[in-house]
Amino acid sequence: MILIIAVLAIALFIACVWMYVLSQDLKASQKMAENYQQRWFDELDVSNELRSQKFDEWERANTAVEQIIMLKQSFRDLVDQQNDDLGFGTHVQWRSTKKPTSQTYRLHFDIEPNGQRILEELTVRFKRSVYTESERETCRRIGRAEVVDFILNRINTANDPRYSEQLEIMEQENHV
Repeated sequence: MILIIAVLAIALFIACVWMYVLSQDLKASQKMAENYQQRWFDELDVSNELRSQKFDEWERANTAVEQIIMLKQSFRDLVDQQNDDLGFGTHVQWRSTKKPTSQTYRLHFDIEPNGQRILEELTVRFKRSVYTESERETCRRIGRAEVVDFILNRINTANDPRYSEQLEIMEQENHV
């Protein structure tokens, strides 16, 4: 009987030790769970703060975009108003037109007196001796003289009795 009591006492002792170890593991698990829970809440706080900052930045960006659009529109309005208000000087607007024919050059530079004066000035200014010691200067002078030669060539083409403006227009349309 003593032997049974001793075996039961040892079994009870082992059970108590086992219960103590389990309770220590349970306490450690609870501490770890509390630690993870605290870290989780900290991460949620950081995430919420970042979302708030991101939302604020989006609002600022949207406001900036709206201001840019308003400023562009006001700039366009000012440019339009300035164009309307200018009542002096000559305003040149470029239009996409067809290429001039030889007859156009003849009308502007051969028949019209102002065109004749302009052509005369261009000839005096750019049609002088093209050859110099410097090759670069010679090339530059040849290039400048080429413009006057082109105008004179177009005038001579229009003065030719075989010239037809309709044929030239058809030829220009075919090359486009």
